[in-house]
Amino acid sequence: MEKKGPFTIQELKALPTGSQLWGKYLVLDKNQRKTKDGRDIINLRLGDSTGEVDAIVWDNCQINGPVEAGSLLGVLGDLGSYNNKLQVTAKRIKALQEDISPYLKKPDIDIERLIEEFNLLLGQVKEPALGKLLESIFTPDVRQQFYGATAAKKVHHNYPGGLLEHTLQVANLSLQLGTAYPWLNTDLLITGALLHDIGKLDEYRVKVVTEYTVEGKLLGHIMMGVERIGNAIAAVRSQGQDFPQELEWMIKHMILSHHGTTEFGSPVVPMFPEAFVLHMMDNLDAKMFVFNQKIKDTDDGDEFFSNYDSFFQQQFFKYRFTPSEPT
Repeated sequence: MEKKGPFTIQELKALPTGSQLWGKYLVLDKNQRKTKDGRDIINLRLGDSTGEVDAIVWDNCQINGPVEAGSLLGVLGDLGSYNNKLQVTAKRIKALQEDISPYLKKPDIDIERLIEEFNLLLGQVKEPALGKLLESIFTPDVRQQFYGATAAKKVHHNYPGGLLEHTLQVANLSLQLGTAYPWLNTDLLITGALLHDIGKLDEYRVKVVTEYTVEGKLLGHIMMGVERIGNAIAAVRSQGQDFPQELEWMIKHMILSHHGTTEFGSPVVPMFPEAFVLHMMDNLDAKMFVFNQKIKDTDDGDEFFSNYDSFFQQQFFKYRFTPSEPT
């Protein structure tokens, strides 16, 4: 029997254009405006744990309850296409009062496994000063906040647990470079990776959707991360423990330079090997996340190419070659 709904985002993307559908989705973004002829229109970005899709709400749509970013909605609509991307035209919308946790995106790996891996990495740092720094920053309260934080508002790992997932990937990639180049300082590689995005705890506010804090918009996570680290080092020294000045400079430099250039938000470029490794592995993991999403996003472009991405200023080649089975 043909399924009538509810459809997840992943399921609706497999439906033929023109299909009627219904499902329960989170409002990830909302933009309300008027058309040239004066009609009210709402553009929504809807999502669930399986993906995201655009939706349009015209002024003849029946709406029951508030439609705001973070709302969980029951949506009845028609599946169409706009600018080569799937788009749902909503016919009826109802705001729902339900537990939203089943509809939130999450890391591919179980969060408890990620936390265990995080703790193992903390234990690998042998330099006493760096160990004390990490202990001072990652208090029990900060750890809980860190485990549920997002790595970005939109571009990569933009879901609860995403910051932890991204941080661990950057650390593991950095350690692989440490194996290839054994003269690198492993303690610096781990510490820099674990702390490179610590400022995002202050830059973003995560409820259902990710929003910038006032300080986050004004200062950015690089500046805020360096502030956290400076305060933690001061706390370590206030307890009578040594923290070499040169080591403080190096850790702060790794955070300041991890975006690579001033064009992308770093006030300085990486000036020593471990800082350069951090920058490259951070960039690599973010880009691989984007490539993977483009490949999986069936409504973006055609079989071979994604639509033009204005953020990255390019198209993405989505085709994946599958080797033939041996005969």
